Amino acid sequence: MTVDLKKLRRDASRLQKTRPQSTVGRRTTGTMEAIRKALPTIYQLRREGISWPAIADALADQGLVQGKNRDRLTTNRLTSIVTQLEAQAERQARKDAGRAIRPDVARDDRQTPAKLSLSNDLTGRPEGQPASVSAEEELRQAAYEKLQSVLKKE
Repeated sequence: MTVDLKKLRRDASRLQKTRPQSTVGRRTTGTMEAIRKALPTIYQLRREGISWPAIADALADQGLVQGKNRDRLTTNRLTSIVTQLEAQAERQARKDAGRAIRPDVARDDRQTPAKLSLSNDLTGRPEGQPASVSAEEELRQAAYEKLQSVLKKE
């Protein structure tokens, strides 16, 4: 079965317009960003023996909320956000480690990437092309003659 790509594009665009806007990936309450900034302090509190429920209540008392109803921040929501932030940091560290070993990628300190170049077999002059050919028409003619052996019908 084949798919009509133009019809698919048109139908998908039409259906997308009828769907309600999703809040996934959009900032709604700002809780995650606030917890991201407070994460070092949260870790320090945990090392000092402060429980997750006490930390969640303290954050909720400062106005951190969750969900559309803007309910008080709960312990489960706090620990899930911390887990998400740790996973994001781990993914970013893996990505940065992969970038660090590539010579063609600019680093965060804005170094220029290593200059790319053609391999040696591509930089040399093609066989049979005269070295003294300088006019554009002569270059085209030389390339055409080189291709004649490929283009001949047998």
